[in-house]
Amino acid sequence: MYQLSPRIMSVIATVAKFDLLDSAQDPPQSIIDAVSKLSELFTRTGAGGGRAYFEDPQLRDGYLAYYVPVNLAKVQLLLDELHPMLPSRPNQEFRVLDIGGGPGTGALGILDWCLSRFVGQLPSLHMTVVDHSPQILRLCAEMWQAYTRQHQSQPLSPLQTIQCNLERSLPSAIREQRGEDGYHLIILQNLLSELFVEATDPVGQRTALVGELLNCLAPEGSLMLMEPASRAASRQLHQVRDNLLAEQRCSIYAPCLHDGACPALVKPDDWCHEERKWETPAWIAQVDREVGLIKDALKFSYVILRKDGKTLVPRSPDYHRVVSELRVMKGEKRVWFCDQAGRSEVGRQDKEASASNAPFDDWHRGAIVRVSDIVRKERKGRPAMVGRILASGHVQIIRPA
Repeated sequence: MYQLSPRIMSVIATVAKFDLLDSAQDPPQSIIDAVSKLSELFTRTGAGGGRAYFEDPQLRDGYLAYYVPVNLAKVQLLLDELHPMLPSRPNQEFRVLDIGGGPGTGALGILDWCLSRFVGQLPSLHMTVVDHSPQILRLCAEMWQAYTRQHQSQPLSPLQTIQCNLERSLPSAIREQRGEDGYHLIILQNLLSELFVEATDPVGQRTALVGELLNCLAPEGSLMLMEPASRAASRQLHQVRDNLLAEQRCSIYAPCLHDGACPALVKPDDWCHEERKWETPAWIAQVDREVGLIKDALKFSYVILRKDGKTLVPRSPDYHRVVSELRVMKGEKRVWFCDQAGRSEVGRQDKEASASNAPFDDWHRGAIVRVSDIVRKERKGRPAMVGRILASGHVQIIRPA
């Protein structure tokens, strides 16, 4: 189960002026009030509302204490998925571009992740953060400096910040910082749904922006797109994904098991999102109880793009990705799959439970699984809507989420 490091909690506490490491300390009422206001804002606008809340000291501290840890955790979970694809040798150049980086959520998440994962000398990390607000970039620099002062013994390249309006054009400074081959990792977290909202074709313009960023990506680099788990934001992300694949600009590293059109877009009410377990920090749980929020799991939608065709797991028609919770029903359990054939529902009746299909009971959203045989009996000349796993079937979890 994922857990935030004490290092990152200490840094956030320093800047937010709230001791996150003291589990006996109740969150200040000012933090609770700020999170309540921010939650209402995000629910009402569906996005960051221009991020004007950083201009209010109380809302800023609430965002740092509550939303930064949550969003940083999501970045680090996906870095674990990308680990084999990232530069890891001592002094090997590792260029990162964090677009719409805000107070440094992605930048700090990557630095902290590197310290946790690499024993000994780190790769040579070059971090560039882009945002439209000079005030937010100053806060990002403050967070970065607080972390490096407290926890970093190895010299780092200075943090580079770039102020720009992404709805106009990519500044030349982004290309200048890319080095000889390009960025090894580009991150856009909770940003796409905030851009071009007044445009006649917002998805098309978001697609064009991501296409420009792909041009800045190293041949073996990764581009990580993360959005809120809401239906609207997720479906718009799926649409950008499909546009890029149709243009043959890239391939999917994760989470998809194919590079075809997104099956979640076939029906207007469908969408695909993650729900990952984590050890909820004590202060997050306390704020949740006061405000009426629930952060017992990390929820988001994402896609990781690459240009070299590499994938999280090998492409195989026998692999399926679980895209729902395991639903316990009367006399059976069911899940929804997504795979090369599209989305489908699969179940196992309780009477068919056996040693060979026992791993079915551990299926969860995001897991990649394999089943030896799924039976779809015909009814009135048509295959049954729900596939069945029989007692003779063999079930395997290829990769848990």
